[in-house]
Amino acid sequence: MQTARELLEKMASFDPGDALVLSVYLDMRPHAVGESPAIRHAQVILKDRLRTIEKTLLPRGPALDDFRADAARVQRFFDEHAEPYLEGLAIFACNRHQLFETLESGVPFDDFVALEPLPDLFQLARLIDEHETSVVALVDTNTARLFVTRRGFLHEVSGPTDDKFYSRQRNTGGLNHKNYQRRVQNRRIDFARDMATAIEELVAHEGATRVILAGDAVAIPLLHQALSPQLEPLISEQVLSLDIRAPRDEVHSEITPLLAQIEEDESHGVADRLIEEVQRQGLGVVGPQETRDALTHGQADTLVLAAETPLDAQERNELVHLASQTGADVETVQGHETLIDAGGVGALLRYQVSWTP
Repeated sequence: MQTARELLEKMASFDPGDALVLSVYLDMRPHAVGESPAIRHAQVILKDRLRTIEKTLLPRGPALDDFRADAARVQRFFDEHAEPYLEGLAIFACNRHQLFETLESGVPFDDFVALEPLPDLFQLARLIDEHETSVVALVDTNTARLFVTRRGFLHEVSGPTDDKFYSRQRNTGGLNHKNYQRRVQNRRIDFARDMATAIEELVAHEGATRVILAGDAVAIPLLHQALSPQLEPLISEQVLSLDIRAPRDEVHSEITPLLAQIEEDESHGVADRLIEEVQRQGLGVVGPQETRDALTHGQADTLVLAAETPLDAQERNELVHLASQTGADVETVQGHETLIDAGGVGALLRYQVSWTP
């Protein structure tokens, strides 16, 4: 299954020519209230928007034929794949070029259904930014469980023996108290080293950008010490207190606000750095045209968008396309007043802008 980033890159490079692309983002959470609490509001929104768009293409023509084919396929996919665990669903369709791409997420999208010359990529880029892949290690002194977050989902992964519980049994019979304690401590240290290796391999395999440690107050310092210095920048300073046998849903509910706070802090840090670079006429620009120019010339390393940006959806989408096509990251920022006052959009640069008098 392709990742959200792979889908973003594919959609950014997709050239529909004179065809139109149907972009769909849906909040798949059920009503939870009213006469039909299990019914998803997205079902109504999707049908209404498809019906409205179809009216704009009447009475006939190839665009209408393509749209009807795409709409039918989107509706069919929704009906057949609206699993209870889904909170978000994104679909991109273009019948003319046999394009049909889907992405399921564990967090809701803002409901959006549009037929446009280019696929709308903003919410996909925001998902990648705000829900980066993370590794969660839940440990005690001789047992551990590992989890990975992907697109808002939390997956528990198996250990080297296909068991979700890594464990090391203690056999310390026949020892005096002092030797017993030393043997126990040595086993704890060995286990921490084994777990550190497993975590580092999982981080590398998943391309994770964050590591959350949770569990026993004795085991965590040993594990932290065993992890390599290269992993240190990824490790959250906040350690969660969780029982080793906590249900997955409990683990998910505990880490979700922590990850959201980490993302908010990091995004504000990016915005702060952008403003500092602009102030010293360094590696940063703000403003729609300045940002577009930097992206067009491949100078931008990170596109920075305030959630409150005054750009309309089309302008914002064009910038996200440019960023994705030139390998620039997209950072969305909530509530950064200075960035908002500066126009709500900017870019950190790969190299210095050449200024001419």
